[in-house]
Amino acid sequence: MKLRFLIVKHAATSCANVIANYLDLEHLDMHDNLASCEVLSESERAACFTLTSRVGPFRFRNVHYYEFRPPNQIVNVVKSPLGPMKVVSTVREIDADTPGVRCEVDVETELDLPAALRPLGALLVRLLRRVNRRVLEEDREILERRQRLLGGSIEDYLRDGQFLLFKETFREHFSRRAP
Repeated sequence: MKLRFLIVKHAATSCANVIANYLDLEHLDMHDNLASCEVLSESERAACFTLTSRVGPFRFRNVHYYEFRPPNQIVNVVKSPLGPMKVVSTVREIDADTPGVRCEVDVETELDLPAALRPLGALLVRLLRRVNRRVLEEDREILERRQRLLGGSIEDYLRDGQFLLFKETFREHFSRRAP
């Protein structure tokens, strides 16, 4: 059984900053429920990494396949204890007349539940929404602070010492400076 649900997020920052936040694995320590990220492989637009997630009292080390589909989409396929999960996040600028909101992120989640967990489907969707909301609130603080301090600039993500997945591809699409 495939569970599907949509979460719509809003951010008071540029789409470039939202995409950079998705690609910046160094900031994961800022999240209480995420830890121990290890990149296993990376190409121009795809990466494989492990990440420990905490849900309630449980800790899960999951394998993630992460793909950047420029300029505005991230696909995350997770091998999780709940079954294979695919999360597609699409970022877009929205009307400048919307106070406090500059972009919107549609997060489409599909979870292929094993038969034994199907009776828990509705509960799992609520739990995943709650976890997503918590991460969103933590990211929102980071993004809004960046927006206040740096405006829409993303150039600091592109410094030599900064680790960012798919940095050169990101630079091609968002940097105002020549590569």
